[in-house]
Amino acid sequence: MNELEERMSQPVSKEITVIEARKELEKNKTKRILFAIGGTLALVLAVLGIIVPGLPCTPFALLSAALFAKSSDRLYNWLLNNKILGSRIKNYQRRKGISKKGKIKVILLMWTMVLISSFLIIKAPTLKVIILSAGLLGAITVWFFVPEGKDYTKGDV
Repeated sequence: MNELEERMSQPVSKEITVIEARKELEKNKTKRILFAIGGTLALVLAVLGIIVPGLPCTPFALLSAALFAKSSDRLYNWLLNNKILGSRIKNYQRRKGISKKGKIKVILLMWTMVLISSFLIIKAPTLKVIILSAGLLGAITVWFFVPEGKDYTKGDV
């Protein structure tokens, strides 16, 4: 069984598999278009998350992948093969989450950028509060809501 067939047979939720979800979506073209639009918006936010301090990248990339998986195989495969975001999504799928060590690294990097931007770059007090609040919200989201996955060693696949 190749990787695509294996992924297609894995359940999307507890009730249905990807193949069953595909059949349901093929019936409704409007849903597929809305999922594609949502996936594109999530992808834009993921790319902005790479650039903008405090805005998380990986959760939006994962959301984009989930929405693209429901709308278009072509968009989903394009995203998985993307040089920048594809590896993040594949690692998350393989581990079923982010390791505690990975979460700590993400939060430290996020807060480094938040503190640099809010105390060295931004002068307006209102923007400082917004950036610090977004950083706090991002850290809470990563720590409490992102599932904790298995931490792989080099020999694991």
